[in-house]
Amino acid sequence: MKLATLLLGAVLLTPAAHALDVEKLDVKRNASRYVVEFRAYLAAPADQVGAVLKDYERYPQLDPRILESRRDAGNRTQLHTRLRGCVGGLFCRTMERVETLQESPGALIATAVPGKSDVTYGLTHSQWQARDGGTELVYRLEIEPDFWVPPLFGPPLMIRTLREGTLSLFANVERVANERAQGVKESSSD
Repeated sequence: MKLATLLLGAVLLTPAAHALDVEKLDVKRNASRYVVEFRAYLAAPADQVGAVLKDYERYPQLDPRILESRRDAGNRTQLHTRLRGCVGGLFCRTMERVETLQESPGALIATAVPGKSDVTYGLTHSQWQARDGGTELVYRLEIEPDFWVPPLFGPPLMIRTLREGTLSLFANVERVANERAQGVKESSSD
């Protein structure tokens, strides 16, 4: 009986695997651009969320669509990303994106470099801050593809893909941030 009580207590005290609390997720098309506005509470420490968002080489662990992510050896402010994107599982292609990074405490801005990317415009702005033992996150993505999107069913599929990808990405950011925080706790208690 004591073992069952201990196991039940351990399960109840274990943080939820995905406590991501979405306050806003709006994905829309504005002319030829797609805009994602996302605000959420992540049940993970803000310093670890920031560390995960700035760990560019490990982006493929956060999103299975990211095949490669690396900073330019000669210019550490440039990020090269290769993605395999599918719109609704119908149209798939590998895309290259080169972005200029601007880091500051609690914020990250990535601006696509046209001519080196498969987008004619891209701006990603992420902000995070500690709140109630977790992290308040605000994310905005504005992107204009430099490839053909089928006019009738392409935009709704792009919107759905961006919505699902955003949710999946930040659920993984929360998970990895918690794993890192747990690792820090365990190494400091040794």
